[in-house]
Amino acid sequence: MNRISSTFLGLALAVACSTASPGQDKASVPSIRWDVDLSGATLGVSVVGLSTEAIQALEGPDWSSERRALLFSITIESGKPSDLPRPGMLGAYRVEGDSLRFTPRYPFDRGRTYAARFRPTLLPGGSGSELVSTRPIPRLVRPASVVTQVTPTADPLPENLLKFYLYFSQPMSRGEVYDRVRLIGPDGQPVAFPFLRLAEELWDPTGTRLTLLIDPGRIKRGLKPREEHGPVLEAGKSYTLVIDRGWPDAEGDPLGHEFRKTFRAQAPDETQPDPKTWKVSRPSSKTREPLTITFPEPLDRALIESGLTLVDPKGEPVEGKVEIGSNETRWVFTPGQPWSVDNYQLMIDADLEDLAGNSILRPFEVDIQRDTPIRPELKVVRLPVQIRSNGP
Repeated sequence: MNRISSTFLGLALAVACSTASPGQDKASVPSIRWDVDLSGATLGVSVVGLSTEAIQALEGPDWSSERRALLFSITIESGKPSDLPRPGMLGAYRVEGDSLRFTPRYPFDRGRTYAARFRPTLLPGGSGSELVSTRPIPRLVRPASVVTQVTPTADPLPENLLKFYLYFSQPMSRGEVYDRVRLIGPDGQPVAFPFLRLAEELWDPTGTRLTLLIDPGRIKRGLKPREEHGPVLEAGKSYTLVIDRGWPDAEGDPLGHEFRKTFRAQAPDETQPDPKTWKVSRPSSKTREPLTITFPEPLDRALIESGLTLVDPKGEPVEGKVEIGSNETRWVFTPGQPWSVDNYQLMIDADLEDLAGNSILRPFEVDIQRDTPIRPELKVVRLPVQIRSNGP
């Protein structure tokens, strides 16, 4: 083994405890070792220094995983005394040389303390006291989680606003939203029950974006919640969305600071988005000039991200970078390759909504007396994108 390899192996940390007494052969006295990689992550735990007889017994057919778990158990320490045995961690046992190694099925949780217990009297002819070794698994040192953005970013907002999106810098804990988010009214007091309380919160797969719905029963006219409690927002009044600093992230640590978004409510928006009213720029061919689509009103940010796709004349998606700006009224696309002189098309999901939940397909609040048209057959709207010729 070369010097570099031996140095690398020497960096593996071994935390051991031993019951050796003076005069005993230390080579035959077991001890417990925690196996840690170079990053400090705990990979497993072993009892080492087992006798040849013990190893032979452990390799025999009589030693099942359940029996090995009684001999050598790993538990989570609660810090509180208890007369009841604590359940051991699930994992796999393997004999390696003069040791019995335990590898957990799931990683050790950071911020917890674990205890490994070896009971030598359970071995054939075994004797001696129980070996116990505890190890706290430290938390990672990392920046505090913060709210990076709340959309819509526009101000003012329609009084029939349907939802907020809350963006966080790191994954957050679940089941906290209705205790951690408040809407403060113009009188300085929290608005009573402004949000639709769902049994399952609407998180994206990363756990960093939450969809927070305003109670539709207090948006749509004629519904009982609105008649009894009034609308959540009223035109001409100011409100503040407050996200509590005590909200724990997925690691259990609170947010770095409180977040506030103050805005003013304006008249309700009852008009459906219409792509024919969008302004489309004309980038030059042979360049990577951005294509800019400007909407006459703010649209739902998450649906902008998922509902707009630029395709080439063959119908294939064009690779490039998308940015959403100017209070969710602008979609900017920078192609990965220069534009050709061919014409492109922007494919628009007909479910794309504005801030009040009105989609291209249908309005959020249908007025039967006005016979509001709904086109259920419409799935995608195509918007032509022309490229300006730039020389021969």
